[in-house]
Amino acid sequence: MAVLTASFRTALLPTLPTLLALFFAGPQPVGQESQTAQTSQSTQSSAAATSLPQYTFRQNVNRVVVDVVVTDSNGKPIEGLTQKDFSVSEDGKPQEILSFDEYSLDSKPGYFKKLPPMPPNTFVNIASAPERGPLYVLLLDLRNTEQVDQPYARLQLLKFIKNKPEGTRFAAFVLSDGLHLVQGFTADRDQLYATLDPSHAKAHVPRIFLLQRNYGMGDAVAMTNIFKQIAMYLDGLPGRKNIIWFSGQFPLDLFPHNDDRPDERADSTEALDALARSESSIYPVSVTGVDPYPAGRLTGSAPVQGTMAGVPGGPSGTSTPVSTSGASFQSQTMAAANVGDSIYDNQNIADVVAEMTGGRAYYSRNDLKDVLEEATERGANYYTLTYSPSNTDFNGKLRNIRVQLGSANKSYHLEYRRGYLATAPGSPILPEYVTGNPKKQDTLTLRPIGDSLAAYMQHGAPIARDVVFRAHVHALSAPQLATPAQMANLIDQPTYFRVRQRKHPNKPLAPIKLQTYLVDYQIIARLPHLEVAAGVYDDDGLLLNGDVEEASSASSTQDDPNAKFTYFRVQQKIDVPVTAATLRLAVRDQSTDRMGTLEIPLPLAPER
Repeated sequence: MAVLTASFRTALLPTLPTLLALFFAGPQPVGQESQTAQTSQSTQSSAAATSLPQYTFRQNVNRVVVDVVVTDSNGKPIEGLTQKDFSVSEDGKPQEILSFDEYSLDSKPGYFKKLPPMPPNTFVNIASAPERGPLYVLLLDLRNTEQVDQPYARLQLLKFIKNKPEGTRFAAFVLSDGLHLVQGFTADRDQLYATLDPSHAKAHVPRIFLLQRNYGMGDAVAMTNIFKQIAMYLDGLPGRKNIIWFSGQFPLDLFPHNDDRPDERADSTEALDALARSESSIYPVSVTGVDPYPAGRLTGSAPVQGTMAGVPGGPSGTSTPVSTSGASFQSQTMAAANVGDSIYDNQNIADVVAEMTGGRAYYSRNDLKDVLEEATERGANYYTLTYSPSNTDFNGKLRNIRVQLGSANKSYHLEYRRGYLATAPGSPILPEYVTGNPKKQDTLTLRPIGDSLAAYMQHGAPIARDVVFRAHVHALSAPQLATPAQMANLIDQPTYFRVRQRKHPNKPLAPIKLQTYLVDYQIIARLPHLEVAAGVYDDDGLLLNGDVEEASSASSTQDDPNAKFTYFRVQQKIDVPVTAATLRLAVRDQSTDRMGTLEIPLPLAPER
């Protein structure tokens, strides 16, 4: 168990400069009070402090979260609406809106422009640049993109990255010989550009992917599993996530057709529902350019009714409103496009995927850079509504959601998820989750529901800043072969998992070189109910070793009952294989579930 080796009194720290002064004063010897903390206490005392004990009450309320993007006839976001402008119904029954929030790309969280110089191998989870808007996930789907379309698509993507809105945080998945997280969430344009630049090809991100058909191009079942993996990765990360699916085709089995496969359609619906439940919206972007033969010309059915259908360079109209009363939103969307059982092309699938998750589909356009800019802005300006369903029979069936605006705003267009599967409260977002690769069946996929610590401890997850801390990391000794006890611990980690035949018992792994690191945390927290976590990952983002410990205070009483925050020091050890590429640290305040994280590249810089 990690031990709080010292605590220093401090009052409420309302300003970032005061907090920085505390952190950049350097580690204090155990048992001595920080002079900076003493000064802070005398100048930042709180008039609202009380000596009564503090308790945290938790109550679970079943709520449906609905993000609503509202745009005018030109596709521009509408701001300034109020809760009174909206009404929500579920399966035709009005619901009471319990909370209402408005978000925009212009919302700028606090950051510190000029951080003081840090000692070697000392890190602090304070943003040095603005972070704006929701989280974005770029899914670069090379598997489902023809070779002839890949160069132009990559060129347009890199042009967008060069000028993406400042502060927007993107993570990049590449689907090639598998699904690979090639870049964790970052606002750094240069870092994201270098990761996806085809002129410097790297593992899993080739200049041209030539083996689409070897890896299941157009395989709807495989694509469903891909979205399940992404849903599991995003589960537990709070707030809206926008997934831009950059692809040549969108193989998901969502429509009934001649060779009826209800199980596959149900599986696809379940995967998209899991994404919607994690507050993730999908923006399918077709990279194939203008379609010279739009749907209906050869088949006799009506043209696709999507806003961008069949139009080079811009919209040609408005999307057909979809009623969600009665039939499911999938069948309603098909009816809007006049699609029969034998017709379900990429554009229709893209429309339904966007409808189901609250995103928007883009196709039949050559200006992919502009499309990416539009999708980024559109997904950042939204309203979040919540309601508690009046129907408490959670039987797993599909329920339809309908959001409407008042009569004065009838001309506005609304994008939101059109329904959800009414699973029992507390159930996992996916009943079963199997990647098909035992090495990737790590403990994170089996974490408790909504476990924010496990979500934020994933490789490449966004940096959490609700709990601010400083960490100094240093090696306790030179690298050496692991002891039998250390190897026994590593065997339990997913990277070292091996599938053995029934008649062949598991064999001990050969010892590997390890280096033991000591992490010295300095944490600002309200109460000493802290949990610290450390995880090390290889170049592919696989967990090599991890440690989660609860920190306990050496003293059972507070020195100052009027203090709002306390400055804690915690130490943690972790064995790190010499092949590790990153070290991720997290601190959770268990009394509030607030989180702070860092991700540190390895190896560490030499210390003098």
